[in-house]
Amino acid sequence: MRMFSFFGGKNRFTRKKHTRPLIVFKGFRGEKGKTLRRALTIAGVIAAIIIIALLLRPEPVLMNSAEIATVWDHGVLRVGLRNDVPGLAESSHGLEWDIAEALAERILSHSSDYTGDTLPLEVVEVTSMTVGAKLSDGSIDAAICLMPKGANSSYAYSRAYYTDPCFILVKPGHEGDDLSKLKVGCIQSASTSSLYVPSGAVRDKLFSYYKENKDNGYDTKNVTGYAAYTELFDAFDAGRIDAVAINELMLNKYANGLTYAKHKAEIGSLEYAVATLSSNSAIATVADMVLADMGY
Repeated sequence: MRMFSFFGGKNRFTRKKHTRPLIVFKGFRGEKGKTLRRALTIAGVIAAIIIIALLLRPEPVLMNSAEIATVWDHGVLRVGLRNDVPGLAESSHGLEWDIAEALAERILSHSSDYTGDTLPLEVVEVTSMTVGAKLSDGSIDAAICLMPKGANSSYAYSRAYYTDPCFILVKPGHEGDDLSKLKVGCIQSASTSSLYVPSGAVRDKLFSYYKENKDNGYDTKNVTGYAAYTELFDAFDAGRIDAVAINELMLNKYANGLTYAKHKAEIGSLEYAVATLSSNSAIATVADMVLADMGY
């Protein structure tokens, strides 16, 4: 039934929508408030970016991984280091030792048992012939000992921390000789699916160079591998080989007193990185972050 008012029309007492009054600060109004509004918008965007960056940081995720938990259980990070490379690892000093110390502290400082009283690093001295085996059998958590980046699919690698140029050494006056006709010596490779000897990486560089230039008569049959640098340089001095392929670090270490010149051929360089087993990739990733903080 329709209801009419006594005033002759439809009921005029209809319900009105109630709205809350907006609170507007005078400083936001007009042209004068435009700058303030813009500044607050920018500040809000920056704050949002910071919050997202904090939420997406990889480090908290890494520190909750099983690999890191195992290191915490040991109470130390076990790192394979050499002690015979001037400038990088010699007499318990050098760049590689510095990286090992920074990596150990970065990982163990997130452990609830960390006190900071002692450096949580256990150094296991390795050589180019033993480092692969110690990684494979779990004797060490990481290797920082001239491990060429990307050399073996069994390992995970950080970013490179050192670039080591490789050279072909010849007798003075033979810098421009046709390399394809020279007998070249190098340290022999000992690569398998589970072992990689860093010293053999120069040989791999040399063979890659030969492969790229095979149409110019380059043949790897002209390359002879030696087990030790003393044998390699003895053969060079005696004239059994015409040239030596070697990286700069080992050249500085073993070629004291040797008369040589650098051939014009460029066979590339080696990049060294922190290496772990592929199953311990979280440690390699933390090492990557440590190196980034160190400026690498």
